[in-house]
Parts: sequence; structure tokens; C-alpha cells
Amino acid sequence: MDAGVAAVLGALAGAVATTGAALATGWAAREQAKIAARGEHRRQRRDSRQVVYEEFITTASAQERHAALFFLAPVPTDQESFDLALRGSGNTDAETLWSESHRLYIELLKITIRVKLAGPRVMSEAASVVCDRSHDVMDSTMTVGHGLIGGEPISERFEKGRERWMKLDDAIDDFIEKARISLDDDGTD
Repeated sequence: MDAGVAAVLGALAGAVATTGAALATGWAAREQAKIAARGEHRRQRRDSRQVVYEEFITTASAQERHAALFFLAPVPTDQESFDLALRGSGNTDAETLWSESHRLYIELLKITIRVKLAGPRVMSEAASVVCDRSHDVMDSTMTVGHGLIGGEPISERFEKGRERWMKLDDAIDDFIEKARISLDDDGTD
């Protein structure tokens, strides 16, 4: 082999090796940038979900506390004991009890849409359960406080309302647990 050909082949081999190394380095850098971008996207998505979940929990808990103040009273058996339970819960009358529960339910309904948009599906489903239980509590605050509904004594309506309030409390706890798990998921599974 002639020295000139050997030099050209050596230069060509060096150029190919340099080009290959440059391509591998470029590919690795591009993959690293994709990983970093995905990580940043997940962090931003997690942060926005956390804000929505916190707002949802705060509103649902406000309704739960509002109902608790009433439904933890001794079971009323007549109008006098019912009025005592109302006053003890900080409500002046049945209309005030219901309207605050209604206001909180409507607020929760609006936030539920944002939870559903933020996802994931498990959180959307958990939010729907809380919203349904919230509606049941709101409905109970109305039926307990507004005369005889279906001929049921006030004590039975109150007990139903108390059961619905406890189901709301359980649904909120379930939502919180699922939110914690959802926010801890880093997508590496």
C-alpha cells in the first residue's frame, strides 16, 4: 500500500470515527433534553393538579364541617329540639342551613369540572363520588328542615342526613388518599 493511500484511508477512518462520535453525542444530548422536558412537564402538571385538588378538598371539607355542626347534635324529636340543633350549629333557621350547604355544593360542582380536566381518571371518579355525596348532604339539610317529607318523623330524616354526612366524610378521605397517591406518581412505573 502506498503511503498516500494509507494517509487518505487513515484520515477517512478518523473522519468517520469523529462523525460517529459527534452523532452519538448529539443523539445522547437530544435524548437527555427530551427526558428533562418530560420531567419538567410532569412537575408542572403535578403542581397544577395539586392546586386544584387542594381547592376541591377545602370546599368539600367546608361543606362537611358545616353539616357536622348540625348532624352531630342530639337527634331532634320535635320542633323545639330541632331549633336547638339549628342554633347550636350556628344557623338561625332551616333556610340558612340549606342555603349555605347549597352554596358550598354549587362551588364544589364547579371545582369538580377542574378536577376532571386535571385528571387522572381515578381522581375524576373520586371527585364525582364526593360531589354526589355533597349533593346528598345538601338535600338532607333541606328535607330535615322543611316540614314533613313523605310523612317521615324529623328524627328519621335527621338520622338519614347524619348517615349521608358520614358518607361525605368518608368520600373526602378517599379522595385525599387517591390524591396523595396520584401526586406521588412520578410516571416511572
